[in-house]
Amino acid sequence: MLGTFPEQTPCLEHINSIYIDQGIECQTCHMPEADSSVVISNVGSGYKDRDPFSQHYFVGSNEFMLELLKNNIDNLKITASSDHFDGTIDRLLKLLNKETASLSFSKMERSGDTLTLDVDIKQLVGHKFPTGFPSRRAWLHLTVKDKNGRVVFESGAPLEDGRIYGCDSDQDTTTYEPHYDVINQEDQVQVYEAVMLNSDGEVTYTLLRANKFAKDNRLLPKGFDIENSHENTRVYGKALHDSNFMGGFDRISYQIDTTGASGPLTVEVELLMQTVSYPYIQDFSNETSPQVISFLAMYDEMDKTPTLVTSTSTTVP
Repeated sequence: MLGTFPEQTPCLEHINSIYIDQGIECQTCHMPEADSSVVISNVGSGYKDRDPFSQHYFVGSNEFMLELLKNNIDNLKITASSDHFDGTIDRLLKLLNKETASLSFSKMERSGDTLTLDVDIKQLVGHKFPTGFPSRRAWLHLTVKDKNGRVVFESGAPLEDGRIYGCDSDQDTTTYEPHYDVINQEDQVQVYEAVMLNSDGEVTYTLLRANKFAKDNRLLPKGFDIENSHENTRVYGKALHDSNFMGGFDRISYQIDTTGASGPLTVEVELLMQTVSYPYIQDFSNETSPQVISFLAMYDEMDKTPTLVTSTSTTVP
């Protein structure tokens, strides 16, 4: 008996945030109130319309799986229609794009051939992001182009097969990309994720083999107390010693060689996410059950473009 492992802890994460004292519950964001009263039963008589009424949407961030299900309605004998899925995806993206995070540049300085950029992320949700099942990851994709549109520097480029350029785990699933405070190379990328270890101290993507975390730098909710957090919601890895990583916020400094680049420079940064990460799929591919084979066939047909959470851009002389 090896003990227990915290698979998903959004409630504990929420308790360690400012939102719990503000009376903001899970339903506040995931079950928005209808614009008017709603009849909740057509059986019997004498029932008053419910006001307020919380709509039973409970969307999160899993656009990819909703698209996969929509694309396989007949094969999976799903009773929901494409319109139903489209409506849910639309609500999901509105929540994700407007109420999850914001990006800004707090420093932009070009000295000689070095461009220094500080990217600030404000985390807006009441639990870690990404939260839920540990197949999810989010990351920063930053691009710098010269006045002619030539790419001078790019970190975190998404690839067509679901990999992230430069991400260690996408090249070798026995490793993982570390947390960064400063990025100065294109093969370095800030990935927010929970990485599990098995009882032998090896990286694993199989939940039932998980024993502890090697890394958990998922973006924290505002007010999260890192030092006094519940043992199942702690920060793991280099983020624990990053003074710029805190409740509701992270700052990453980019130091970029711009030798030969003519300004003005255009800088764009995106916060992207996957709910089914590339290394998770690679681990999954070792299984041979009919269900896994069927799922992987559907996965292979999918567009692997990551979901955009938010973005911003600026120019530097």
